[in-house]
Amino acid sequence: MKNRTIFLILILFTLFINSCKYDSILPEVVVPVIGVSFAKDVAPIFSTGDKCTSCHKAGATDCDLTSANAFAQITASYINKTTPAESVIYAYPAPGTTTHTRKKYTAGEAAIILHWITEGAKNN
Repeated sequence: MKNRTIFLILILFTLFINSCKYDSILPEVVVPVIGVSFAKDVAPIFSTGDKCTSCHKAGATDCDLTSANAFAQITASYINKTTPAESVIYAYPAPGTTTHTRKKYTAGEAAIILHWITEGAKNN
């Protein structure tokens, strides 16, 4: 009986020790952005995968971010060239914000959008 108790305690202790597993989450590395193109770099952020165009599609009442209409929609009222970080297209769905409840940019995508606005938000 005593041997079984010791054996059982040993098994439980082993299970307890092996059940603790820690996964480390590495922060996203943001690569410096140089020379941003709207067509190649910015527009795909909105339409790739299940991102912005899942709600902001053709015929949307607030903003159509499909590739054909994104530039005209964004530059009409969502860009602030004097203070790019306050641009609605950058600040509203940025990582860490609580204002946009659906989709958010990654830190890398946000850096691309901010750099594009800083460069003058050109249709290139």
